[in-house]
Amino acid sequence: MGVKSRRAEYAALTRAALLEEAAELFAEKGFDVTSIDDIATAARVSKGAVYHHFSDKRAVFDEVFRASQEEVLAHVREQLAAAEGDEKEQSPWLVAATAVQSFLGGYVADARKRSLLRQSAGVLGVQRCREIDDELALPLVLGILEQLKARGELQDVSVNMAGTVIFGTLCEAATSLALADDYEQAGREASQVVSYMLSGLLKNAS
Repeated sequence: MGVKSRRAEYAALTRAALLEEAAELFAEKGFDVTSIDDIATAARVSKGAVYHHFSDKRAVFDEVFRASQEEVLAHVREQLAAAEGDEKEQSPWLVAATAVQSFLGGYVADARKRSLLRQSAGVLGVQRCREIDDELALPLVLGILEQLKARGELQDVSVNMAGTVIFGTLCEAATSLALADDYEQAGREASQVVSYMLSGLLKNAS
């Protein structure tokens, strides 16, 4: 391995450590209370190393939140893949319900993700949060709807509009459960409501 490769590997490891420690600090202490010094100390690097990888604390949060959202969506994809491999899980209703439950369940199961979600709009702004979600998650929702349409199991509606509305509802549901004192109950209620709403788009939902 050359010097350049070793440097790149070290830089990648440093960046990963910074993001992991920052995620923990943001989730436990909050964005406002956490400082760049705190992140550097937790990751055992210099303050300069933090600024080498990120322009400011908001940029760190941006990537931490993005990674958190990616983890939730990876879980959704895993659950959908498992459903596709089970012949009993082939009805459009079960596919849609699996996606809804997996998405919301990702926040119910992880306190860190709930904390980051609660803070995201205040730190990044609603528009930036929307951009991240539109890039990472909306394509998954649209993909499910496109599959249902191709199978003749979707009502005669615009896939793009339906996907945007359903995903917006899911985001609001996730935020509501993250803010709730009883997030498990809120998660169950949110899943039920979103699933009922989604069932209206499906032909012969069971």
